[in-house]
Amino acid sequence: MIEIAKIVKPQGIKGEVKALPFSNVEKLFDVLTECLVGNKVMHIEHISFRQGFLYIKFKEINTRNDAELLRNQSLKIEKSLLEEMKDEDEFLVDDLIGMVLYDDKGAMIGQIVDILNYGASDIIVFEKDNRQFEVPYVDSVFKVIDGNLVVDSEKLLEVMI
Repeated sequence: MIEIAKIVKPQGIKGEVKALPFSNVEKLFDVLTECLVGNKVMHIEHISFRQGFLYIKFKEINTRNDAELLRNQSLKIEKSLLEEMKDEDEFLVDDLIGMVLYDDKGAMIGQIVDILNYGASDIIVFEKDNRQFEVPYVDSVFKVIDGNLVVDSEKLLEVMI
């Protein structure tokens, strides 16, 4: 199972909730019919994506009080569903952790140990020679070539934190 969103609060009086998505694969939310909320399977009546948040109405939740009980709960789905929906040049965070990075000349840059997000963009944290480096994930630095994440060595030096 993979976490795709977190419920932040109830929305309205009819049981709808507002959730923060952890996936940028928006088409996933168009076809999603059920998910695991906490440890219970919930069925989605309708879902919309507005201003960076998901607004979800579950068939099982009909009052604001019931929706309040879902606050801070995670929404999870089978990882295979998300993998089917993503583009071939996209990666899941689970797939990136542990990946070895190479530059455009074939030299090893380091191993990805974490992905952070401070709001503006994802930050790739990689380790080399027992030192950690943080690099914002921007298209001018990272490219997907033959299913592998490759770093432009010159641009990497410009953006390293």
